Amino acid sequence: MKSWLQKNLNNIIVVSFLIPILLVAFVSISHVTTFYSTSNPISWAIYLSLAVEVAALAALAGISAKFGRFIYLPFGIVTLIQFVGNFFYSYSYIDPQGEQFRDWIDMVSGLFEPMGIDPTDTVAHRRLLAFLTGGLIPFISLTFAHMLIVYSNKLQTNQEVNQKTVLQEPNTKIGNLIIEEDPDHTDKINPTIEELEEMKSKLAQMQTKTLPEILVEDNTVKRLSYTKNV
Repeated sequence: MKSWLQKNLNNIIVVSFLIPILLVAFVSISHVTTFYSTSNPISWAIYLSLAVEVAALAALAGISAKFGRFIYLPFGIVTLIQFVGNFFYSYSYIDPQGEQFRDWIDMVSGLFEPMGIDPTDTVAHRRLLAFLTGGLIPFISLTFAHMLIVYSNKLQTNQEVNQKTVLQEPNTKIGNLIIEEDPDHTDKINPTIEELEEMKSKLAQMQTKTLPEILVEDNTVKRLSYTKNV
């Protein structure tokens, strides 16, 4: 199990980023559809809400890819539409006479009363609750989408670095064949015709002699007494 987690760690992290993005995007599309349906047919509202969600993700990808300052304009527009749509849906869904809403007021009235929000001001509490439950939804989706893009770029960068490191290694393994390269000796030897003839002559002489005799002639071994007739 541990080895499987280590092997699939990157995929698990990517999926963990995708799940909240998809879930929040689905809810946001539904909310924005309700918002657009107040002034459009329901079919058009669905098309517009889908377009807004896709445009938000595309604009975020453009920002991560550094397309320039102009990309912030469409990003700000679609994010504002998402914010208003989710805010509106949550506000319209809250029942001011509902028991849960009354419990919410009882819970937070002591916290917000010093800020000037009276416990009897149901409209203010309704707006505050709608902001917390609906208005923040698009920011959750965009935050996780940004983290996914950053993580994907990091994985791609690491992969390129690893490939570059393999190409720069002095020993390259292809199947069972290991190709060794010496980075300190990259100059090619270009002998002249005279040098080749001299090398050929010496090789011919070496073929008629034993190794001890060659060493004696080169003064490499001084105390070796060995002759071909012994």
